[in-house]
Parts: sequence; C-alpha cells; structure tokens
Amino acid sequence: MSSSNQLNQSSRFLANKPRNEVNVQGYTFRIDVKNSAGNTTFVMNYGRWSEKRKRLISEIRSALNVHNDQVLDDKLLFLIDTVMKHYFELFEMKTSAANLDVFSVVSAIWCTTAERNLLWIGGFRPSQLLQVILPQVQHSCSQQQLSDIFSFVQSCQQAEDALAQGMEKLQQNLDKATAAGDKALKLTCVSQQMSFLKQANHVRQQFLYQLSRLLTICQYAEFLLAFGECLYNSQPWSSL
Repeated sequence: MSSSNQLNQSSRFLANKPRNEVNVQGYTFRIDVKNSAGNTTFVMNYGRWSEKRKRLISEIRSALNVHNDQVLDDKLLFLIDTVMKHYFELFEMKTSAANLDVFSVVSAIWCTTAERNLLWIGGFRPSQLLQVILPQVQHSCSQQQLSDIFSFVQSCQQAEDALAQGMEKLQQNLDKATAAGDKALKLTCVSQQMSFLKQANHVRQQFLYQLSRLLTICQYAEFLLAFGECLYNSQPWSSL
C-alpha cells in the first residue's frame, strides 16, 4: 500500500459525519456538527493565526529588500524567530483542538485547498513540502548545502514512514473495533491517534528548526516565503 493511500485512510474517520461550513478570513472550513462549538473556536483561532502569518511574511518580504547587510540580518533573525514561534503555536492549537475531536484535526477539515494537497496527519508532510519548495530556493545553495538537505529529506522520510505504518495499523484496529462494536478499543484508538498527531507535529517542528541550521539567514527567509506561498495560498495548489 502506498504512503498516500495509508495517509488518506485517516479521512475515512469523518466519512459519515454531518458537516457544516464556516467562513473565516476568506477561507471556507468544514465543521463536524457533533463538536461544532469546539471546532468553530479552533477555525476562528486558525483564521486569526493565518492573518498574523500573512503580516509576518509580508514583513520578511520587505526586509529582504533592505540593502544594508547588518540591518537585514538583524531584522531577519528577529522575524524568523517570530515566525517559527508562530508555527509552533499552531501545533499547540491543533493539539488543544484534538482534545475535543482528534479525528477532525488529523483529517484536517479546517485546511485550505493548497494545504490539503500536502496533508499528512493533521498538517504538512515535511519531505514532500521540501521537494516542492527546493527548486525555488536551491539557486542560492552551495553543493554542500544541497547534499546536506538531501540527506535531511531522507531522514524526514524515515520518520514519516514509521508514523505512516503506525497509522495504517491504527486504521486496521479501528476497522475491527467498528465491526465488533468494541467501544473500549475505539477509545484506545483515539488515544493512539492523539499520540500520532503529537509525534507528527514534533517532526514538523524539528523540520523547521533543523532546516534553519542548514540555510543562511537570507536563504531561510526565502524558504519561509516559498513555504507560505505553497502551503497557505488560497488558490488551488496545481496553479501555484
């Protein structure tokens, strides 16, 4: 079974759930009616999070146009640190929302069209994202940097594959529990799903941190710009 098939299985958790829609900052999100209050709070917070991300990325774009190297480095270091903390806050938001409905968070009913094309356990898949973005930033990378990045991609894939195998096993257990009407096993699956989400968020967090160590300040700033365009652009991913 391919990784994409394994990961798409998570969407089956919500296949038969009724849904509503809510529009936040120009985005339309689907909401699980059963836990609509908690999920609506999450997507509203996510909408505000997205607006702040846009402002921060705009500041990085403006800072890259500064020609004074010292001013540029100081400004970019501050903005990069702020943006990374902002992404880490999103991971925490997802964990809190998952306490109400972990299946909806893992299946990412809140995400934009562009995000959904890179969906992996409640967020982006690091190795796939980097493969999409690298052609846009590799022009400024040395051969040593590219070699280090390719090795980094392989290590990301190994971590992702391990979690994907666990998700596949979890789906099998959930199917058995559903067929047998085993509520206790279902609850165990929910707990395991939370664990996988936290591990996936940790992989994403380490991805952002480790990549910042492989690139220069300006290169990482350019990566964050490409990251935002790829992952959070509201237009269809195929048109990016």
